[in-house]
Amino acid sequence: MAECCVKCGHPHVVKNGFVAGRQRFKCKSCHYQFTTEKLERGKPLWMKLEAVLLYISGLSLNAIAENLDVSAQAVLNWVRDFARANIEKPEPGKVVVVELDEFWHFVEFKKNRIWIWKAYDRDHGQLIDWELGNRDCETVERLLERLAQWQVTVYCTDGWQGFESLLDEHPDAYHVATKTETKAIERNNSDHRHWFARFKRKSKVVSKSLEMVDLTMALFAKFRVNGNIELLRNWRLSLLT
Repeated sequence: MAECCVKCGHPHVVKNGFVAGRQRFKCKSCHYQFTTEKLERGKPLWMKLEAVLLYISGLSLNAIAENLDVSAQAVLNWVRDFARANIEKPEPGKVVVVELDEFWHFVEFKKNRIWIWKAYDRDHGQLIDWELGNRDCETVERLLERLAQWQVTVYCTDGWQGFESLLDEHPDAYHVATKTETKAIERNNSDHRHWFARFKRKSKVVSKSLEMVDLTMALFAKFRVNGNIELLRNWRLSLLT
């Protein structure tokens, strides 16, 4: 008998006649009907969700592949496809204090360092936007252009000189340049490195593309900062019961 549904991944399927000489199955959960030929293609949905959960919980792609007995490329495809479908940033609105900060990561090889610039809404505890690039004014300006949609009252940053010149061009918001006012986003950076093997300081992981860095940022924002992973866990669990 078939192990699980090829559409929803539910393990409870029953035989349901024959089509063109092939055994047909019916899912007791979503009532989808399929033949054994379709059954042989791909892994069940619950396994793909399990891979995403493990990725969000700090395991590398290679470690996840080893645990699920699949290839690392398969895990990469599952995580990437899921993240592409779940890119979500908060809708622009009014915020009182936005903290700006950056941290580094490697792409392609260890000497190629990129910087991830982040904007954190202190009052609501949300990561509202981010930008990838160099540690220069051009990269930060791209982030600030999008933050112009928000009604920001105060920007809090460290003492990097580029912030002062750039934020002078945004007179509607007051600028506070001191490390004592960026503690919230520093904690967010720490959580970021804790929950994703890709971003650990002493990690062997080097990202091969900027897209995967950006997609991982989206997963971090949605499931570790702005929301939580309980919905994803419950979805995975429903496919196994």
